[in-house]
Amino acid sequence: MQHSRVGRGLFPGVNAMSYEIDASEWLNTEAPLSLRALRGRVVVVTVFQMLCPGCVRNSLPQAKGLGALFPREDLAVIGLHSVFEHHHVMTPAALRVFAGEYRLGFPIAIDRPLESGVMPATMKQWGLGGTPTLLVFDRQGELALRHLGHLDDLRLGAFVGQLIAQRRPREAGLEPADQRDGGPACTP
Repeated sequence: MQHSRVGRGLFPGVNAMSYEIDASEWLNTEAPLSLRALRGRVVVVTVFQMLCPGCVRNSLPQAKGLGALFPREDLAVIGLHSVFEHHHVMTPAALRVFAGEYRLGFPIAIDRPLESGVMPATMKQWGLGGTPTLLVFDRQGELALRHLGHLDDLRLGAFVGQLIAQRRPREAGLEPADQRDGGPACTP
């Protein structure tokens, strides 16, 4: 299990990466979503596969819980179905049935498969090592947390709550870098 704390000065250059989801299809939303367009809200992206036991047991219920706990104007929860094994059974049609059976109401992006290799586009671009992976972006769109495996619900809830409690830069009269200095950290 890997836990990475990301923030200003901890991993130079990590936040400089432009994060966007390269999806072939979206579920539970009328139009494709953009992380850039969601700035101003905290965004939680849970990367999963429907045949991943840790995803089904932990990360997907956790994502549902976060979505129910925090107001939508403050938090966006997105699922990213990234298939890197068992491609023949984890199809978009199977995912639609899975999402219905598990009552996953949050938007789900289907990571675009690549013609070469087993890793899908977003997973490869973001350098992800497996599922479940959790990414949390602050209100400015900066990566605040990246975690492979399950993160305790209380720690994650407290971390997300701290990010949500930070006022938007315009409301606080701060530049984004000023607001991030000394910000919350989530450690095991």
